Amino acid sequence: MYTFSLDSAFPSSISGAKAFHLSKMKSAGYPIPAGFVITTKAFDDFYKNKCSLTAEMKEELMFALKEIGAEKYMVRSSAIGEDDGDASFAGQLDSFISPSEPEAIIENIYKCWASYEKENIAIYERKSGKKLEGMGVVIQQLIEPDYAGVIFTRHPANESEMLIEYVEGHAEKLVSGSVSPESFIYSRDSEKIEHVTPFDFSVGIKTAQALEYFYGHPLDIEWTLKNKVFQVVQARPITTHAKSKLFYWSNTNVNENYPEAISPLLYSIARDAYYNYFKNLSRLFLIPEEKIRSLEPAYANVIGIFGCHMYYNMSSIHNIISSSPYSEMLLQSFDNFVGYAADKKKEIIKTKGSKFKFLLETIKFNFKLKSIVNDFEKSANQYEKQVNEAIAYHELRDCFHGFIEIRMHSWYKASLADFFAMLHHGALGKFCSKFYGKSSEGIHNQLIQAIPGLISSQPIVLIYKIKMALRSDAVVYTKFQNNSAEDFYKWINTTPSYSNINNLIDDYIVNWGFRCSGELMLTAKNYCEEPEKFILLLQQYDKLPDSDPEVLIAKKYEERQQVIKNFKKKIAAKNGLIFPLTLIQIGLLNLLIKLASKCISARERVRLKQALLYFKIKQVVEKTGKEFLQRGLIDNANEILFLRYQEISENYSSSDMLAGNLKGIVHQRIIEFNNKKENKYPDDFMSHIGEYPLANAVKFYKSESTDTDKVLKGLSVCGGQIKGRAKVLNSVLEAYKLEKGDIMVTRQTDPGWVVVFPLISGLIVERGGMLSHGAIVSREFGIPAIVGIENVVTKIKDGDLIFLNADTGEITICDE
Repeated sequence: MYTFSLDSAFPSSISGAKAFHLSKMKSAGYPIPAGFVITTKAFDDFYKNKCSLTAEMKEELMFALKEIGAEKYMVRSSAIGEDDGDASFAGQLDSFISPSEPEAIIENIYKCWASYEKENIAIYERKSGKKLEGMGVVIQQLIEPDYAGVIFTRHPANESEMLIEYVEGHAEKLVSGSVSPESFIYSRDSEKIEHVTPFDFSVGIKTAQALEYFYGHPLDIEWTLKNKVFQVVQARPITTHAKSKLFYWSNTNVNENYPEAISPLLYSIARDAYYNYFKNLSRLFLIPEEKIRSLEPAYANVIGIFGCHMYYNMSSIHNIISSSPYSEMLLQSFDNFVGYAADKKKEIIKTKGSKFKFLLETIKFNFKLKSIVNDFEKSANQYEKQVNEAIAYHELRDCFHGFIEIRMHSWYKASLADFFAMLHHGALGKFCSKFYGKSSEGIHNQLIQAIPGLISSQPIVLIYKIKMALRSDAVVYTKFQNNSAEDFYKWINTTPSYSNINNLIDDYIVNWGFRCSGELMLTAKNYCEEPEKFILLLQQYDKLPDSDPEVLIAKKYEERQQVIKNFKKKIAAKNGLIFPLTLIQIGLLNLLIKLASKCISARERVRLKQALLYFKIKQVVEKTGKEFLQRGLIDNANEILFLRYQEISENYSSSDMLAGNLKGIVHQRIIEFNNKKENKYPDDFMSHIGEYPLANAVKFYKSESTDTDKVLKGLSVCGGQIKGRAKVLNSVLEAYKLEKGDIMVTRQTDPGWVVVFPLISGLIVERGGMLSHGAIVSREFGIPAIVGIENVVTKIKDGDLIFLNADTGEITICDE
């Protein structure tokens, strides 16, 4: 026989795995569309008969089609060796939607058989070590579904959950990747679906649970839903087994510091630095040593590199944070801190650590934070002096090792500022939500705007003063307006009578010029290195209407004080006659505002010194590259960026194990770097442990989205409403495109963007969190700002008229 009905039982050796499992499920009473299988004998005889169907084969096919009598069919490959426990061949073999005419069915059968010989099958066979041993073809009644999708009976990151993906219409869109599916979670613990779905999926959940029990292992189930009727169209084992544990990667927040492809030198420093950063924090807060030892793999894998760009390993970070007695609170604060909004990616490990001891250490370090930050600033200033005075080879070596020592073992002083900013910001937000509910985000933002003495706003204040000084002298201002930036800079530096203005410019360049986009990259140029670029920036500012930033900050501070007063009135109104409770809650509000403001200010101070330290090590590395070139260790001074910091250290001391082959190692790394740096990875994706993901890796499963074609939803970081034209910028160097009233749209910001803020009326950023640099500065100047909108730089077009409602976090693309 060449055909068997799916209603009958038959072995996989004559049908292939897909058909076998469909018949097995249908025989057991599970909902499977009607159909039949063309056996592997037909496949073999087809090639024996010189690629034509015999009369007997055609006769059986016609009879089977008549028995089903469908208007359309799915014609699907079913190979022997696919969908087993070791290799799935998922998506490798072809399937086709076919009309009912016999000629069309036969043509699609031929296509299925032809897919057996495809090159990708041979590649998959070599990679998996598994080989296909023949092919059947399943022909089933086509269901034109309302919805279709896939059920993973065990979520890759949490075995107590099911993950369900779906699309409207046929699942082929999902399998092919032509659309991004929607998804939701079913929790076995709560026995509830975690999200609102557009359909009742209770039958799907029960069927999936029963099938998993029926097979005795986790399954990947393809399904359809038509007129509320659930059917299974395929089920196969989840084949990852030991590899099923996933790492979740995200470049959220980290891209603020490392926006471009990074060199092996920078990555080697960052990898060990993050290892020490999190390990030192764990010890500072008395995490037990045995727990720290068990977390060693997590500490060692806090970051990774894909396409030469840096990513956080969110699985490792959540694992580390969950070792704290206050893990759930800290996890929420951390995700809000960095702008990480992917729910269900956390692997929380419940820990019995002493909450009391943790709390005591937190209080102790909170009181010491000012002196700790002062120590870090002092170390940075001393290091700056050391580098400025270094000339001899051994002095460069000492400077190099000095930076590594600070970065690896003293950076915890800076990390404490991060930690407490995250902690107190989160606590204030929680307190606000208690009184304001869903509208608490806007109040929260206003409570931490216009923080007195915030160092992040100083560049804008100083630039305004320089601009006004330039305008105060007619001769200087004429030169400034009518000459190129380079010519004006040369003139002002060589004209002693205008030294007062020159000093203002030089002081800014010396003290702030290293704060530029990509300031930690070791490769990006800054205003210290290219001062004429700063003059170009001043010329751009000169086109703006005069607006004193200090006056604006003072106005925002008054608004902040009024919000605080209103908050206190709300507390009193809520408590009524319970006067002691009102006093306690008002006192708590004052304390939380003070702590959050103090710690955000401390964090911005240490970030300034971090930028200074990286600028100084950049100078050391450049000088060292020239020294290594003279000693014949490398062929070009810039090639030092392709050595790891350990290799530089060893070559300083002539103790490198492979010194004789250093040039070959560097040249190979340059080739690999140039090949990989163009590989594009999603902002958030997942990978199996032990496997390198390919470019265009699988994105995180999408959670519910409220975005439509015209309305986008994000995280409000500074309240307010504004309507204006969108200007989509790829780089801070495109600031010249901005006009008064424009709303800037960009993928990410870093401290180098701070100088752009006086040019804009609103801000939309694809990546970022509540305490990203752009969020902090936007609050200082009262610029309505929303962050965390996926692909916003493509959803909003340059020149679109948009309404930015940062009170609700919504952006509306307006009709003209």
